[in-house]
Amino acid sequence: MSRPGHGESQQDGAGGHVDHYAETMHGGTLPEVPGQQYPAGNYPPTGQYVSGQYPGGQYPSGQYPYGGPYLNGGQPGPPRDSNVARGIAIGLAIACVLALVVAAVVIWAKVAGKDDHADAPSADQVTVSVPATDTPTTSTVVTDPEDDARKELSSVSQTDTADVRARYDDRWVAQVSAKWPGVVAEGQTWDNQSILAEYEGMKARYPNVKLLRSSDWPVFSSPDWWIIVSVQPFANPEQALSWCASQSLDKDHCFAKLISSTRGPEGSTRYQR
Repeated sequence: MSRPGHGESQQDGAGGHVDHYAETMHGGTLPEVPGQQYPAGNYPPTGQYVSGQYPGGQYPSGQYPYGGPYLNGGQPGPPRDSNVARGIAIGLAIACVLALVVAAVVIWAKVAGKDDHADAPSADQVTVSVPATDTPTTSTVVTDPEDDARKELSSVSQTDTADVRARYDDRWVAQVSAKWPGVVAEGQTWDNQSILAEYEGMKARYPNVKLLRSSDWPVFSSPDWWIIVSVQPFANPEQALSWCASQSLDKDHCFAKLISSTRGPEGSTRYQR
């Protein structure tokens, strides 16, 4: 039994041999009939087959359908790489346009800003109007340390004088200092600040220390002294001198003094021997 396409031939009406499968190998001109089923051995020679009309999925040797990028009708379609390149080019063009627009906006903003600043007055041309108010202005007062010390000495002496008059008038006390501004003693020139500092130091050392002004007591011969005394329950001048010795204070820095608002200087002072 012979198979189609393998050398079997028939005679034509003129007595010659006709090969019905040779057309499928070399191309032919038989017309294609859409939707028609061809009898065995009578497939269209070449060209486009109707969907579902391929002969049994078997093609003669070398006649497989071309798998290239052709559309219906045999025309090649555009390559994929060209579409990608075109998309990239369009994207770059759009990006360039956007960059130009942004640059134009930035330049415009800078130019507009310069124009605004050009119209504004400079810092040294600005005039500030301050509304008048009834609130008084406060001024800075420069203080004088020496005058402040004088005022402090005066305030302390007034308080201490009142206490001495009430409790120790006509009593013996131990006098430990007598200074006035400008006096040179103990290697320095004294002023109100140093006198106040000495009083505060003695007050910390001897709790019963009082500050007196010589002009307030007639027992002093000069009215300009600041007197520092230690008031104790001394019955006589000897007890005051004994206290001076117990504090290791010599005769130049401690002696007995009678404090009285009615007596004079004579007989009001006793020194250590």
